[in-house]
Amino acid sequence: MLFSYLKSPLHIDGFDYDSWRLVLWVPAGALVAFVLNQKLGLGPVLGGSITGFTASCLPRINKQSVYLSRLPEVIYCGAFIGMSTPEVANGFTFVIIAAIITAFFLMFSKNFLYGVGGKLGTLAFLGVVIASFIYQLLNLWSFWY
Repeated sequence: MLFSYLKSPLHIDGFDYDSWRLVLWVPAGALVAFVLNQKLGLGPVLGGSITGFTASCLPRINKQSVYLSRLPEVIYCGAFIGMSTPEVANGFTFVIIAAIITAFFLMFSKNFLYGVGGKLGTLAFLGVVIASFIYQLLNLWSFWY
């Protein structure tokens, strides 16, 4: 692990970001996985797997398209949000808010943690935690007013 850390670039110099058109697919992946997970009762693993598998087939539509080749990772990032338990993600509004937050972080983290596994799940976790925090603040505020 130390060798990999010393020899592998964890970020790329300079600043670059993913297109907003690309990260808009994060909410789509989150909603599809959420519906499969909670509304259709397939569970988080099967819901996320079906979403990821379907997304992995999209580049076959046009093998020359760079845009389509990037879609599976973005949609799968959203699938991690849709895999949340009902106690955390209790509705479509929460899933959309968490997905928008995650899309923002994904858009600006293109050059960070380059080649490190777990980046998509970590960003989805961050989006869900921040959305939960916002919900808690709104509930606390509505309690006092």
